[in-house]
Amino acid sequence: MAKKGKEKIISTSFQLFLKDGYNGVRIKNIMDATQLSKGAIYHHFESKHAIYMAALEEYFFKMLHSISTEDDDLHFANRIKLRYELMANTIATVEQMGKQGNTYPIRTFFMFQLESEKDEDIRNKIKKAIEAYRKETISIVQLAIDRKEIKVKMSADIIAFQIISMVEGLAIHHSTLEKDGASFLNNKYEEVIQPYLQLISTKEATKAKLKSFTKHQG
Repeated sequence: MAKKGKEKIISTSFQLFLKDGYNGVRIKNIMDATQLSKGAIYHHFESKHAIYMAALEEYFFKMLHSISTEDDDLHFANRIKLRYELMANTIATVEQMGKQGNTYPIRTFFMFQLESEKDEDIRNKIKKAIEAYRKETISIVQLAIDRKEIKVKMSADIIAFQIISMVEGLAIHHSTLEKDGASFLNNKYEEVIQPYLQLISTKEATKAKLKSFTKHQG
């Protein structure tokens, strides 16, 4: 029960932070939304800031962390897609939260991130998480180069930068989408990113990709 109470505080508070921002939410608002007493809330968290940090960890930093440390048997395109789908799923979570859900889920999520970065500690943590994500992408691409899954003569850094730019660009340039953010982003992946990955992949690696992915999923 204690774990469920803590999870309820985090998820409910995240909904409030998304709507009203950090400064617009008070402990009283969290109490009303969760129907928990102040004592019950402070049993799990020492402050509103601690709740905010927990919400960030659950709904932002998890997206930047590797979804699997044991997926290097997959073709690199599938590894990229799994991480992209994690971002899309996070947007879906934002859109579906609360009784009414949230419109403009991509913009709402990015605004939450931008406001969070006003806090120096959070800003530094976000920088470290983004850098870790960048390095992981480079590592994925470098392994693909070593395995001869990639045919273009470019460095892992450049290819990783191109992939990350496409991923971020698709989200940022469609931040005004009112609803169905996850399905839209997944469709755009098929239209934009997948063709690029196929373009730079060797024919032999492309043929083996689907089989490898199916085996991993099973």
